[in-house]
Amino acid sequence: MAQILPFRKPHKKWDWGNQKKRNFYLAVPVWVCFISVLAIYNINYGNMPFANDAKGSASISASQKFTLCGWNSQQNCIVDGDTIKVSGKKIRVEDIDTPEIHDYKCQSEFERGQRAKARLLELVNAGPFEIVSNGGDDTDRYGRKLRHLKRNGRSLGAILVSEGLARPYAGGRRSWC
Repeated sequence: MAQILPFRKPHKKWDWGNQKKRNFYLAVPVWVCFISVLAIYNINYGNMPFANDAKGSASISASQKFTLCGWNSQQNCIVDGDTIKVSGKKIRVEDIDTPEIHDYKCQSEFERGQRAKARLLELVNAGPFEIVSNGGDDTDRYGRKLRHLKRNGRSLGAILVSEGLARPYAGGRRSWC
C-alpha cells in the first residue's frame, strides 16, 4: 500500500543579493537622514549671527533682507511691531510696546499694530543694524530673546516711539483702545 505524504512547499530565504547590494540599500537611508539634518541645521542656525555671543550682540548686514512673517516658518521676518525672527529665533524688541495684531481688543489697535509692523520692516531693511543685549533678563515669558535693535547708536524702537507707532515699554499690558 502506498503512503500519502503531505505536500510541502520548500522554504525560500529572502535574498537581498550580494553583500555590496545589501550595504548600499542600508546606507542610502542613513545618508539621506544625515544630509537632511545638516540642511535643517544650516537653515535654522547657519544663516546669520545671533545675539548669543560673549558680548550678547550681533550685527545684521544690509544684504540680509527681512520679510513679513506668514504661515510659512520664515527665518528672517517681522512678526509684529515689537517682535522679529532672526535665523528662526524670536527676538522681542526690549524697549518698546506696540499695538497687538494677534490678540487685539479693538479695530484701531489692530490697524495701528499693522502700521507699526510695516514700519519696523522698513527700518530693519534700511541698512545694517545691531542686535544688542541689555545684560539683564535675557528671555521673556514666551521664550523670546530680549534685545535692543540699534543703528548708528540709535534705537529702532525709539524711532517707532517718536513716530507714534509704539510707546516705551513699562511692563505689563496696557490698552491701545
